[in-house]
Amino acid sequence: MKSFTAKLNSAVATVNILMVDDRPENLIALEAILASPNYRLFSAHSGEEALRHVLTTDFAVILLDVQMPGMNGFETARLIKMRERSKYVPIIFITAISQAAEHVKHGYSVGAIDYIFKPFHPETLKMKIEAFVQMYQYQEQIKLQNELLKVIGETSNDTIVTADEHGIMQTLNPTAAKMFGYTPDKLAGQHIDQIVPDMFSFLQAETNQGALLIETTAIRKDGVPFPVDIQVGKASIAQQQLYVCSIRDVTDRKMMEEERFRKIFDTMPCLIVLRSIKDKRYINVNESLLQATGYEGIEVMNQSRDLLQYIVDIEDKGSLSADSHDPWGPARNVRIRYMTKSGDLRDGLLSSEVMQIHGEDCLLSVVTDISERVFLEKEITRLDRLNITGEMAAGIVHEIRNPMTTVRGFLQLSKSNPSKEYTDIMIEELDRVHNIVTEFLSVGAQAPTSRKLKQINTVIETLFPLIQSKAMTGNHDITLDLGECPPIQLDEKEIRQLVLNLVLNGLDAMPLGGTLTIKTYSDDKQVVMEVKDQGSGIKEEFLEKLGTPFFSTKSSGTGLGLSVSYGIAARHDAVIKVQTSEQGTIFFVNFRL
Repeated sequence: MKSFTAKLNSAVATVNILMVDDRPENLIALEAILASPNYRLFSAHSGEEALRHVLTTDFAVILLDVQMPGMNGFETARLIKMRERSKYVPIIFITAISQAAEHVKHGYSVGAIDYIFKPFHPETLKMKIEAFVQMYQYQEQIKLQNELLKVIGETSNDTIVTADEHGIMQTLNPTAAKMFGYTPDKLAGQHIDQIVPDMFSFLQAETNQGALLIETTAIRKDGVPFPVDIQVGKASIAQQQLYVCSIRDVTDRKMMEEERFRKIFDTMPCLIVLRSIKDKRYINVNESLLQATGYEGIEVMNQSRDLLQYIVDIEDKGSLSADSHDPWGPARNVRIRYMTKSGDLRDGLLSSEVMQIHGEDCLLSVVTDISERVFLEKEITRLDRLNITGEMAAGIVHEIRNPMTTVRGFLQLSKSNPSKEYTDIMIEELDRVHNIVTEFLSVGAQAPTSRKLKQINTVIETLFPLIQSKAMTGNHDITLDLGECPPIQLDEKEIRQLVLNLVLNGLDAMPLGGTLTIKTYSDDKQVVMEVKDQGSGIKEEFLEKLGTPFFSTKSSGTGLGLSVSYGIAARHDAVIKVQTSEQGTIFFVNFRL
């Protein structure tokens, strides 16, 4: 805008001034007084010569001598004022004749704007000329701006409307006739809500923030609505507030957007449903949905009942329920199961969004079918279980065979030489078999049956006497650093086993005199329990095998204890992480809130 203003200023920076006098010495004197790079000075020695200049050149001001031979100054001024193009050029009479009121009055009557009597003061003349030139420049700028605005208004494809503080339209450009079907004169004086419903209330509420862009719907004369973008500004003219609105018909753009949306809608592999929130009817569904559910389009379109039933997977309850999900609100990747026409249940992820289409509130729902993925996950889990079962079977056969061989040998010896020592050894070996079988069954334990809101610190404090007694047998110390933690869903029996397994592993890993620390803390997302020992750490190549049944770094261990711990953590939606070094190992158990 500054650049444009500069161009306007430069367009009228140099102005033309006409000096008319029959005496050359007077013209020379005027040229000397008015010499300036901003003025182009023209000289005329008679009224006739002055009129020839006026016919070809526009002047900012004319200095005209009254007393001249032939056509005098009064006659020259009268003819200049008769011409439309020059009638508003200011004329200053310069005269040395009578200063009588009648003489001056005659000069004003033929169009003079001022009188200067000879001899005149040069600076006074110069200041007067500067004032008239400045007025001329302002007028030229206004004319240029008005002409430019007129051209913009007439050539613009947008309807430009000005409305007063009451919403009454004051002016409209010619485009209004094409866009709305009214001629501008028919709309001037009418309320702006006639062409854009509720526009005025919106203006009152929003335009205090300055210029803004509004997307809404306008109404043609025949009552047909169409989408528009309206850019609004606020102006103050002669202490009157005006709204300036540029209204653009965006029907073509909206049609392109809808066409693009329709192509995406039709070609997406996801299941897409568009429903009206008002009457629940199906506005549109894509081909992927029809293929997945077995319905025909005619069976679904414009129906209001829930043909595509789905139920939401509530993981915390381990059951399926629709109670906690708003089916008519926004959602992101909600795990669901939906029903096909034949009654089959399939798995999916539901995302939905509320939007407005053609002025109607609608719900766009997108379902990503994950039935194949769920099936593959179950197959992988089943195969993993078979693989683990094979590994465990090989391990348990190895572990049980050793004590059974020992028992068999001592039974043979007892036939010929019964001994209490042999009996004690056999009992000890049978106990070992019993423990292996018990831990084996723990690995395959099912989900907890009794999860309740409970403080993990309470579970640890209850176990502390038992843990402390275990530590004292190895000359170890136990340190508790229990921070404030919110209650979480726990199966107390399983958590006690988890804590004991990690603590006993830590005690076994430490030399005499070491300290084991149990620490708890929480943040907005999780409750964390740490079990830190001062052992020699775990070798890096063993880390990825932790939790595998029958893998153990202890000479007499089975590895089932840590495997059981990982299973308990998984059933509590928790994650076990390990940090190890030569100074010791920390097991982190992160419980999600």
